[in-house]
Amino acid sequence: MRQFNVYKTMMKYLTDKNLSLNAKGFLSIVLFDDDIIGLDIQKFCTNDKETIKDALLELRINKYIKYDPESKKLIAAPVPYTEWDEDEI
Repeated sequence: MRQFNVYKTMMKYLTDKNLSLNAKGFLSIVLFDDDIIGLDIQKFCTNDKETIKDALLELRINKYIKYDPESKKLIAAPVPYTEWDEDEI
């Protein structure tokens, strides 16, 4: 089976050894469900708020999400923001 570049890019965070399974699952849910707002994630998983906050902090430390002060929102991506293209944001 042929693999496409997009698929490989999407898999990067899943193979990141610095991320816990909770952080990978949290990022998967956020990236693939457009209807999630803020900590509304509790509707989609059984973890408590503290576990969700820990996963969010871990993703921020590993640069998979960042805060945009202009829009006052967190921006998430399947690759660290140090590798983001400005055109994609």
